[in-house]
Amino acid sequence: MKKQERIERFREQIQKTYRNRNNYQFFSCNPDFDEVLCYEMHSEPVNPRMRTKTRNDGFCTGLTFRELAEKWGISVAFLGELIADHCKKL
Repeated sequence: MKKQERIERFREQIQKTYRNRNNYQFFSCNPDFDEVLCYEMHSEPVNPRMRTKTRNDGFCTGLTFRELAEKWGISVAFLGELIADHCKKL
């Protein structure tokens, strides 16, 4: 499978997973991959590693690359490809 196909397939899988959770507290009604990626990297979880208050209700740094790759069951290298693809689309 070509790299871009693999990326697109994974993006679709993540969108489907997050949409099926029915937890739109932090997302629009149907979060797209880019919204999910930004949320995971910039908003969750409330993280004690952070020393700067980033929200009114506490600290949040988002997941590290390693933590997000682990959560999604992918390699950090593939996460890097997903992030690069996301940046190209901005």
